[in-house]
Amino acid sequence: MVNILNRIKTIYFSFFPNKPHRLAKKVYNVYSYSFDDEDLLRQAFTHTSAIDYQIQTKVDSYERLEFLGDAVIEMIVTRFLFEQFSEAAEGELTQMRAKLVNRTTLASVSRGLHFGQFLLLGKSGENDNLRNSSSILCDIYESFLGALYLDGGYKAAYNFTYQTLLSKHKRLLPAAEIQNYKGKLLEYCQQHNLDMPKFVTTHEEGPAHGKYFEISVLIGKEWLGTGTGTTKKAASQRAARQALSTLLDSEE
Repeated sequence: MVNILNRIKTIYFSFFPNKPHRLAKKVYNVYSYSFDDEDLLRQAFTHTSAIDYQIQTKVDSYERLEFLGDAVIEMIVTRFLFEQFSEAAEGELTQMRAKLVNRTTLASVSRGLHFGQFLLLGKSGENDNLRNSSSILCDIYESFLGALYLDGGYKAAYNFTYQTLLSKHKRLLPAAEIQNYKGKLLEYCQQHNLDMPKFVTTHEEGPAHGKYFEISVLIGKEWLGTGTGTTKKAASQRAARQALSTLLDSEE
């Protein structure tokens, strides 16, 4: 009986494609984007357990859109970090991206959007409590992003990613370029009755529009750290980080 009702629903939506799905209204309440192709939206939330294999195949589930969304989010986050942290090295950018694009973070964001409530599940999926599965919630975030990318292009995908994830990057990233190593070094010196650190520009080269700086940290009579960068601020932070590391190593 249930299979018959599901087939009737599928046939109904195929004859009335312009009638909004209830799913679209629910999703719009948590993220105000209207899909031109609501079938994409429905697919983004369809788990394999909800597939009626008499009239559908596995490709009608969210899995293909998740595959696309995984690539889209990596592209968007990579570009954002590249532009936001112009002084960060490749290794630091990679670490930042890993902290933003991981199952725990994306599942948390997805849970906050109540995406689990919108998931279309079959009986087995409901029995397995997949609405609360972190793995599934992460997948749904990516499949929704993939659907957004196909429906509205890069801009729509970027806006969603920024509003739900990237706007929180300062809280989510305990990364080197975000931490205030100069402040940490100053605090360390105060706590250990050391002379206050002095930051000295030891080398500078390049034209006005493309300077390159080397800055060293002097504490008392000892040079404890050196940092380089295209701004004095970035070079100072790296010098402070090295000096702090030197001081902490000396305690061992």
